[in-house]
Amino acid sequence: MTLTVFRSLRSLALALLWIGLFAARAHAHGGIAGPDELGPPVITSAVLGLGGYWLMQLWPSRGRRLDNRKRKRRVAR
Repeated sequence: MTLTVFRSLRSLALALLWIGLFAARAHAHGGIAGPDELGPPVITSAVLGLGGYWLMQLWPSRGRRLDNRKRKRRVAR
């Protein structure tokens, strides 16, 4: 159990370090964009991504050709 706790804490520390480095770098190069600038593109991409995902999930599949059914019946005998 100690090993898993150590690994989890190590991963968390590494993630926080990366976030801190990228935030400092973004701030040094003109600041981090606020919600007014990032909000609409992020919301639009999320809606398009979810819509595309569900469109593909709910898209009707092609029916099997009759030839395939006949072939399967012949092989099953």
